[in-house]
Amino acid sequence: MQIGVRALDECLSLQKKSKPLIYCISNSLLLKDLAECITAYNGIPVFLSSLIKYNIENEELASLLVSFEDLTEDKVQDIEKSIRIARRRKMPIILDLVGEDISFIKKETALSFINRYNIDVVIGSITEFKAIINNKNTMKEEISYTNKFKEDIEVRVSLRNFSKANNMIVVVKNEEYYLTDGYSEFFIDREMNRENYNLFEAIKLEYMLAALISVGVAAAGTSEEKFISVLVAIMTMAVSEKIVVQKNLKDESILNKKYLIDEIINVNSDKLNKLSKIDYLFVR
Repeated sequence: MQIGVRALDECLSLQKKSKPLIYCISNSLLLKDLAECITAYNGIPVFLSSLIKYNIENEELASLLVSFEDLTEDKVQDIEKSIRIARRRKMPIILDLVGEDISFIKKETALSFINRYNIDVVIGSITEFKAIINNKNTMKEEISYTNKFKEDIEVRVSLRNFSKANNMIVVVKNEEYYLTDGYSEFFIDREMNRENYNLFEAIKLEYMLAALISVGVAAAGTSEEKFISVLVAIMTMAVSEKIVVQKNLKDESILNKKYLIDEIINVNSDKLNKLSKIDYLFVR
C-alpha cells in the first residue's frame, strides 16, 4: 500500500506550518539528541520534569512525550501529574516504553498510565509489549525476525486487542516497523539486513521514532489525521534509515545519527512515496 503524494504533502506541510511544541520528559542524557530530532521534523522541543511549571494555553498545538528511559520511582508522581494536565489541555500523549521490560516499577507504571488515562500512542519493542500485555500464551519469549512476527497471528491479535481495548495506537519497533489501531495493521519495511539492524540498535536510536511521532500527532487534528501522522512519521524514519544504509556509511555512531537527522530534515512527499514499502492489512 502507498499513501498518495497529496496526503503525504498535507501531513508534512501541516507540521512545517504549525511548528508544534513537544513537551518531553526523558533521560537527561537524551535531551540534546531528542531536541535535534524534534527540530529536524519541524517541532519545538521543551524539556521538563513536570508540566506543572508551564502555563500552557488550550489553543497551543502541543504534545507530551514521556520516555521510560531511566524511569525511577521518585519521577512517577511528577509524570502522572503532567499526564493529567496534558489530558485537561487535550494534548496528545505519547508513551515510549524504552527499557520497560527490565524493571517491575516500569512495567507497573506503564500499565497504570495506559489503564487510567487516555494515552494516544504507545511505542516499544515486541519484548516490551510482551512485558505489559503479560500473556505468555500468545506473546512469545523472543521474536527476532520480522517474518516470524508477521506470520504469528496470535501475537498480532494480542497487539490489536491491546490497542483496541485501550483506544490507542500501538507502534512496534522491530526489523520491520509495525503499526495498528486495533483494526488496521501496517508493516513498514526498513529494508535492513541483520548486520545493519544490529548497527542501528547498537547506537541507540530508539528515541528518534518517538520524537517524530510526537511532532506528527501534535500537528494533527482528527483521529484519522493522527493515525496518518504516525504512519508518515514511521515512513520518514524508515526511509531515512534506508538512505543512510544505502550510502554505506561506516563512520562513528555519532556521525550516523547526524546523517539520519540530515535525512529527516530533507524528507519530502516524493521521497516517501518512492522509497516506502508498506504492507497493509484491514482486520475490522
